[in-house]
Order: sequence, then C-alpha cells, then structure tokens
Amino acid sequence: MGRSRSSSGRGSRPWQGQPSGACRLRGHSSPASRCPSGSDPVATCGRRPLPPGRWWQPPSRTPGSIADLREGPGWRSCRPPPESFDAPAWVPKPPAPREVRRRKRRLPSLHAPVQRRLTQPIATAPAPGLLSVDDVARAIRRHPEVVRRQARAGRLPAEKIGRGWFFRAERLVEAGHEQFRPLVVAPDASDRAHAASERLVLALSQAGAEALQLLDTESIFQAVGRRLAEVGLSSHFFLLTPDGQGLTVAYANVGEAAEQLRQLTGPRPPDYVIPLDQVPVLKRACQTRQAQYLGDTNLLVERVTHLLGSDAERARKIGNLLHMRTAISAPLVARDRVLGAINVVGEDLRESHLPALTAFANQTAAAMETARLLAESRELQEATVLALTAAVSMREVVSARAVQHADLADHLAQHLRFDPEARRRVRYTAFLQDLGKLALPESILKKRRRLNAEERAVMMTHPVLAADLLKRFRPLAALAPLVRAHHEWFNGEGYPDRLKGDGIPIETRVVSVVNAFFNVTFDLPSRSVELLDEALEEVKGFRGIGLDPSIVNAFIEMLWTARDTQVDWYQRMERELSEPQPFSQGLNAPRRDSFTAADSRELQIIYRIAQETAAVLDLETLLKRIVSIIQEVMDYDLVLLLLPGEDPDELQVGAHAGRGEIGSMRIPAGTGITGWVFQHRAPQIVPDVRADSRYIMLDPQVRSKLAFPLVSQGRVIGVLDAESQEVDAFGEADLALMAAVGSQLASCLEVAQLHDRLKREATHDALTRLVNRRLLLERVEQQIESAGRSQGTFSIVFLDVDQLKHVNDTYGHLAGDALLREVANALTDAVRGEDLVARYGGDEFVVLLPSTPAPAAIVVAQRIREGIARHRVMIGQRLIAIPGVSLGIATYPDHGQTTAELLAAADATLYAQKRRAG
Repeated sequence: MGRSRSSSGRGSRPWQGQPSGACRLRGHSSPASRCPSGSDPVATCGRRPLPPGRWWQPPSRTPGSIADLREGPGWRSCRPPPESFDAPAWVPKPPAPREVRRRKRRLPSLHAPVQRRLTQPIATAPAPGLLSVDDVARAIRRHPEVVRRQARAGRLPAEKIGRGWFFRAERLVEAGHEQFRPLVVAPDASDRAHAASERLVLALSQAGAEALQLLDTESIFQAVGRRLAEVGLSSHFFLLTPDGQGLTVAYANVGEAAEQLRQLTGPRPPDYVIPLDQVPVLKRACQTRQAQYLGDTNLLVERVTHLLGSDAERARKIGNLLHMRTAISAPLVARDRVLGAINVVGEDLRESHLPALTAFANQTAAAMETARLLAESRELQEATVLALTAAVSMREVVSARAVQHADLADHLAQHLRFDPEARRRVRYTAFLQDLGKLALPESILKKRRRLNAEERAVMMTHPVLAADLLKRFRPLAALAPLVRAHHEWFNGEGYPDRLKGDGIPIETRVVSVVNAFFNVTFDLPSRSVELLDEALEEVKGFRGIGLDPSIVNAFIEMLWTARDTQVDWYQRMERELSEPQPFSQGLNAPRRDSFTAADSRELQIIYRIAQETAAVLDLETLLKRIVSIIQEVMDYDLVLLLLPGEDPDELQVGAHAGRGEIGSMRIPAGTGITGWVFQHRAPQIVPDVRADSRYIMLDPQVRSKLAFPLVSQGRVIGVLDAESQEVDAFGEADLALMAAVGSQLASCLEVAQLHDRLKREATHDALTRLVNRRLLLERVEQQIESAGRSQGTFSIVFLDVDQLKHVNDTYGHLAGDALLREVANALTDAVRGEDLVARYGGDEFVVLLPSTPAPAAIVVAQRIREGIARHRVMIGQRLIAIPGVSLGIATYPDHGQTTAELLAAADATLYAQKRRAG
C-alpha cells in the first residue's frame, strides 16, 4: 500500500497508542488534530478512502517496547508511512471495470502460485481405489481448479463425497484418458472374498424372503436349497423327532452330486433317525439355539466317518464331492420351539457369516411354522368337509360317489391350471353343493315321482340354505357364494340369483360341468364305457346354455388326452362305468339304524360347536355349551369333559351336562376307565361298568360308559365321557360319532385354552396366581358404578407384609417368594368366594369386599390378620411364621368416591398403623 516506514522517530509521534481517533483514510492514520482534512477524523481529505473493514497492516517486526508490541503483527494500525503524511506518495489507480474485477476475483491466475484460500482444501481419498483432484491434475497436466471445474460441469466422470471430488480410474479410462489404465487392476483376494460374502448374504436374504411366501414345507426346502446352490453351497435340512433325541433328514440339496453321493452313502430308509449323539455339532446347535461354525476340513471328514460308520477314505471322497471345507449348522427355532436344524457346507464359509445364517434360519423356521399351521388348518377343513359330506350322504340325498365326483372336478381344475387354493375350493364345492338338502323334508328328498310346484319351490331353497350354513362356519365361509351358485345357468336362467356368464364363480362353473357329466353317465340306470362318447356329445349340447363353453371344451380335451395316455384315474373311471349299478334306493331299500337316520346328528353337533367356537372365547362357558350340545343331540344321560389340571398327571372335570352334580372331581391319570383312556390314547366302550374293575363309582345307577380321547397335535388334551343307565347303550355308531366330532372338538378346545391362558396371564400375577393390579382397578371401577346406581357401599382392605426385606436378606429371595405365596393362600382362605384378592405390587395386597360396610370390613380385616398369623412357611428345613402384616381400610363413599381416593385413604390408614406399631 504505502512505502515502508523506518523504525526511527517512532517515539516522537504524539498520537501513538491512540488508534481510536485515527483517520480512516487510505494512506492516513493520524489523530484528528493533525489530519489534513481538519477536525473530523472520518471526513474526506482528498484521498480515496478504504472500503469498510479494510485496514492497512504494518510489516511484522520484532517488538522492542510496549509500543512495538502494540504495533506488531495483529495490531491493526492505519497510520501511513511518515513521509506520506505531509505529501502523499501513494496515488490510487483508476478502478477497473466491474466485470474485470469480478472475473479476477473468481478466476485466479493459473501461472501464479496456488493460494490455498482461493481453492478447495486438499482431501484424501475416502476409500481405496479413488483418485483425488490433485492425482488427476498431475496425470492430465492440468491445474487442480480446472479439474474441479470440469468435474463440476460433468466433462470428467467424478463422484462428490462430502465437499470434495473423487475419481475412479476405470471410469476415466472409459472417458478416453488412457494414462489411467495401469491403475485399473484385477481385484485382489480380499476383494474377491468380500464379493463372495456379499453374494452369500444376498442369496440368504432372497432365500428367506422366498420361503416366507411359500405355503408348504417341501416347497420351502426346495426354494432355499436352490438359492444356496446358486452360490455354491450344499444344504441339508433336519427335523427334530418328537422325543427330541434324534434328527431326520427332511431335504438335501447337493446339486449335481446327488447320484454320486447316493452311491457313496448307500440307501437309507425315509424314516431313518440320526441320534443326536452322532452329530455333536447339530446337537450343540439345537441345545444352545446358536449357530455353530466348523472350519477344520479334517474334523469335518472325521464327523462324516463317524456318522456313516464308514472308512475315512470314503468319507474324504464325500467331502471332496461336496467341497466340504467349512460348514455352519444353525438351529431352526420358531415360537420358542426347536423344529430342527439346517447344515450348510461350502468352500469358504467364515465365522463372520454366523449372524446372517442365524437370521436366515429364523426366517426359514418362521416359514415352516406358518406352513405347519396352514396344513393343520387345511386338515381341519378337510375333515369338516368330509364329515358334512358323510352327514349329507346318510340321508341318501347325494350320490355315493361323492369322492369320485370331487376327484374328477379336481382333475379338471388341474387341467385348467388352477392354483392349489382354487383347486381346493373346487373340491370342497363338489362335496358340499347339496349340504342345504339336510334341512328339507324326507318326503321331498325321497319322492320317486315328479315334484309338484310347491315341492319344487321347497327344493330350490337348498342352495340358499347351504350358503347360510357355511357363512356361520368361519373356516368354510369363503365357500358360501360358490355353493349358492351351483344351480346357476351360464345363460342366466338358473336359480336362486339368476347369475349369468362370468358372474358365476369359475369354481362353480367347473363343478357344473362335472355335474352334467355324472348326470349322463354314472347316474343313469344303464351305463357302459361304450356310451361315453354319446355322453360327451350330450354335454356339448349344453354349451352356452347351462355350461361355460370354454370349460366344456377343456373337459372334453382332458378326457380324450387321458384316454390316449391311459392315466390311472381314467382307467379307474372306465372300470367303475363298467360295473353294474347297485340297487340302493326305492321302497325296498334296506332300513338304516337310528344312528344313520335322517337327523344327521354329526352335522348338528359339528355345526353347533362351530357356532359356539366363533361366538364364545371364554373357556368355562365354551366347555359347558359343548357338553350340553352333545348331551342334548345324542340324548345321553350324562356327558363329562375331563381336562388335565395344574398337575398334568391328574384329570379334573372341566364341564358336565345331564343329571346330577359332579363337583370338583379329580382322577389321577391311569386310574379308572377315563384315566386309562387318557394314558393309552385309545377309546373304550364298556357295556356294563359293574363287570369292569377300573370303573370309579360316581352314580350307582350308571350301567354303561363310553370314553373317547381328544387328541391334538399328537397329544391328549382331554377325555370326552358319556354314561347311560342302560346296559350296552353304546355301540360302534356312537364311537364313529365321537371320532367325527372329536378332531374338531379338540381343535376348538385347544384354541379356547390358548385364549384363556393368554387372558389369564394378562390379568393375573404369575407368582401368587392372584389377580393383578390391572384387573383390580377394573373391578373397583365396576363396584363404584354399581354402588353409585344402587346407593350401596363396599370396602377395600389394603395390606402390607412386614419385614419382607428382612426375610429376603436372611433366607434369600426364593424364601420371600414362598412367603408371598403363603400370604396369598391365607388371604384366599379368609374371605368369601365373591370377594376379590389381588396382588397390588411388591409386598402389597388388596382385598375388594363388595356390599360390605365399614364395621363388617373391620371384622374381615381382623379375620385376615388372625388367619395369616396361623400360616407357616417351609424354608429349607425350617418352618417359619409370617412376620406380620399392616392393614388399612377404606369404604365407599365415606372415604372416597373414586378408585384413587379409596386406595389413597386405605394406604394412609395402613401407614398410620405402621407408625403406631413403631
């Protein structure tokens, strides 16, 4: 700016040390008294002023005094050189045009040294393989700022990471910069390993996601094995046996080595069980529920040798065939239950893959559990449909060939490429299409002559009746519109809704074609294979009228193809067409016994139980209604439902219906006829109980007995017991009825028990089995509402166990738990059945006394105190007394009108008593 000043004469400057009065002019820095512009220090003195914020910086020098220190580096003085004070030696240049100034400020010279404040800071590459701006600038011989501008403009392929630009050598080569080609090298071993791990994780995630979409276990195994094989891994799925002591091979995917592996291992039966002791790694995975890694090839071969009982050489061949270098065994756990394990074998598995394999195994187990539950649901649906079909056939309202009818409809649905769920709907519709005829009079169903107008109107109601029945049974509700439409015609002239064309469900249209085929073949008095072509021509004649033309054409094509290929089901159908039709209808038909007569009691029981299960989830209420239905429909003298109690080896009466009171009877498992049935899982018919020494006498008038085990998922969950005062009152018909309704009853019972258990856990204390705080507060609110309406009263007793901490510290917390349980027992013994005892929390209990005024509550509290004092607790080998309790009482509405007020009043009384006791 100005010329440099010497250091001489510095001390003679009178304004030194007073920068606040300095003149802010370019080249001037003097006190106001000596400023050439006069007394105003900021006035213009003929020289161009500095822009705001710009100050002249003196050159740095070594300070020699305080003044020197003040004027050293960082001291912003605006004094001009001494010689420029009287005669200014600095003349400002004329300002450059605005565009030039702006361009110079934005674009520094590329030939001058780079000033770091005008360019981006140097940034190191954030990852290997990336090039910085400076790296590229040196290679292409350009200034870094030029490289940066080209990257910003997209002329150089770059990636912006944070505030810096970075480049990849391969992309620069693709852009024509060959000087970077030496930097493009093949990935090293670590990169390959990382890529392999990424492929494995991707395959596992895809396999798990695909498994969750499948609905049967075999498809899950195939999909997972296929995904793992794509990344070079062999997989074996093992299922745990029911006793938990062995594994069965459920599925194996070893790729193209399957045949060679079979030759090396030899044949194994399908139900071969591998003891867990022979597979220690899988055993450890199942027991610890943690994935296990095995990376020693020799140890793997040794395990194979031990498992197969073969020589080491053959085991080594198996290892080489499967590329058995490393292995991971992961447990299949679902709903806190070990289903089995999956074993994955490959060349380069690592311990770092354990979390991914564990997550994948959990996904697979969840899919398997879902498939199992779905299969059980389908089995229940199948059993229900077959039971309903059997009930319909007992009234002789459907052909005895209901199964063949459904099978042929299923073949047609498969030919039309229906998915499994649609095929199941077709099959069930074929079974249940005449279900509504159960509600029709036998006089109409068995009439041999033509129906009159009134009778035909009644007959035409059976599709609606069937649909209404199915709607009330939730698992089969989806079949209601299909069954309702089975008499609709394709041209819209059918009944009951006059649906037309595609408005008729396609499953029903398939069943209608099969119905037409049976009408002109199996249902004719005279039939033969030779008339099959005529029958098909007759079916053709209904195309577009009553039947869907496309489905009729597909049906005929299917039959011709089956005849040419002679498939099994077609040959069987030809044989049945060749058989003479049995005489089974008419007035001379043999009389049926009472069980197989028109009432169809199985259907009534199944239907009514299904209704109750859908409407009632309370276990006690449901059990009472179920036994009442069976007793009412079957007209038994007494029906009992016995269930395992808190002790699994003891049966107690869950519900009963009929004459007499049973009470809370308990029967040890294995004792009596009912206990024997529970233990051996086999039904028993006792013609005369007096001749059977196992019978436990409950009623001296009982003469015969039927006991049937209720089995669900392979375990007995109860026994259904029926008794009669007549000798030999039960026969095979009654046993068949129990078998028909037993599976549905067991499933309904298990669902109700699960719901009851969950409900109880949500409202009861796990330690004392008393109700918890949540349910207590609900009951108190109900009492307040009830007492408010009736102007009544009630009381609560708040109780606190004294010195519980002392017991915990002296004998341990298990002793404290035992003490709390004994206090709960004492409280239950001391109050009425309608009183509610709850654990409020910790060592605090509350007793709700409905319709109890304060004086009566005091008497109850005293009875509670005396009862607790009589109870003892066994701790180890010592019998100790309960230390004591403190009690507080509150009565509605004297001590409060809300739950919080009542509890607070009782709590205050309790602590007042504690203070008095000292």
